[in-house]
Amino acid sequence: MRKKLDYNYCSASPILEWMGDKWALVVLLKLHENGVIRFNELYKTIPSISEKMLSAVLRSLVTDGLVNRKIYPSVPPKVEYHVSEFGETLIPHLEQLKQWGQENFETIMENRRKNKY
Repeated sequence: MRKKLDYNYCSASPILEWMGDKWALVVLLKLHENGVIRFNELYKTIPSISEKMLSAVLRSLVTDGLVNRKIYPSVPPKVEYHVSEFGETLIPHLEQLKQWGQENFETIMENRRKNKY
């Protein structure tokens, strides 16, 4: 369980938590790219994540209302995920942040090489 920030002090705490989570924004962007997707299909699109971590991140994103989870009454159970209408309002901001990172990747890497201590 991640540590919660002080919501009374800063109303931006939820977004800071998502940004501080190594996988939350990656999972959200992958869900956006793929539309409706099942757990194992999503898992295959993110090579470095463990099943346990993906499950925890999805649970968190569902709890916060950014992702919808639909369970079909079948055997074995079928569960699908997709970005919620609320989550879609965050996507343009994440896309801008992603674009900034791509545009400045070389500068960031060069700065890391120069300032390594």
